Amino acid sequence: MNISKMVKELQSVMNSEFDEGAKAFHECKEKLEIEVNKNPSNIQAFSLMAMINLELRNDTKISIDILEDCYNKNKNNMSKDEYSLWATNMAYLLSEEYEEVDKSIELLTKAIEYESKYDNTYYALGKLFFNKKNYKEAITLFNKAFELSHYKVYKYSEAVSLIASNNKQEGISKLKSIYKYPYKDEEIDGRIALLLGRELALNGELEEGKKIIQLLLESSYESLEVEANELAECMYILGDYHKCIELYDEDKLYEDESWIGQYFYALKESYSIDASEKKMNEFEKEIEQNIYEEETNYAEWDSQEDCKEYIDGEKVRLNKIKECYRQVVNGIKPFIEVDYDIFYKCYYINCPRHYIE
Repeated sequence: MNISKMVKELQSVMNSEFDEGAKAFHECKEKLEIEVNKNPSNIQAFSLMAMINLELRNDTKISIDILEDCYNKNKNNMSKDEYSLWATNMAYLLSEEYEEVDKSIELLTKAIEYESKYDNTYYALGKLFFNKKNYKEAITLFNKAFELSHYKVYKYSEAVSLIASNNKQEGISKLKSIYKYPYKDEEIDGRIALLLGRELALNGELEEGKKIIQLLLESSYESLEVEANELAECMYILGDYHKCIELYDEDKLYEDESWIGQYFYALKESYSIDASEKKMNEFEKEIEQNIYEEETNYAEWDSQEDCKEYIDGEKVRLNKIKECYRQVVNGIKPFIEVDYDIFYKCYYINCPRHYIE
């Protein structure tokens, strides 16, 4: 059975309506069921059947049962490559669908001890270690994944791990090695540019960082998976407070109290503390009006408890905003807490939705 050909056929219907695509998936599933009955040692057939089950929106437990059945029938004669494929795909189901991280780490570790030939295996274990903040192991694994397949996602993830572990200069160097402009790969190039520009700025290399962020701003950054709040954060770090305010205003980022301190500070630096005070008064008036309206119309709520919970939440939000404003008035510059995360890539081997030949 030609599994690669079948995966490509399924990939061709991925953008169809669900019912239309489901027909093709059901047909392949029937062929795979016949195949594994005749040839129970076909690990790839079992694996594709398990993923098809997910695409048909069936319970994940069915997919796990399919792979467990595969293992039970082949555990005594699996080659190392076959085990690595099986373990990587089982780890995907367990960690991504069930959050059984420790079991997934166990399976992937054994596959790597078998010298898995699949880059997916190393990326998957690197991802799990990164989430556990075990950056040293994550760096090694992402590096190995990149050695096997030169996907920028792997080098990017290695760079993020280096930066998160305070090896910032090495992380920046890795990012520079994969940064390209004009952007070609919308899935990853925007993330590379954003992280590189931000880290250069945080590292004091403001001019170089600003050039990279400016190119992002001039592009259709939404199509590059870059959000306005991320660019606003970069402009804040770079000290371009006018652009920072513009991005806040466009996306109403100031409605989230986690951003409001930076917004007040940017207003103060761009104009005056009076501009910050004016905006504070607007927020206070708006929130107090919301509270008054809900208190007046509490009968429209499903329960008085729900209404009270909402009003209490708004009061807490207003107090947080007032505190952010007070800090800016007192000359305190709000600190940006930078969160680092790798770029997610599906690591299920021969997944028809993400298959690359």
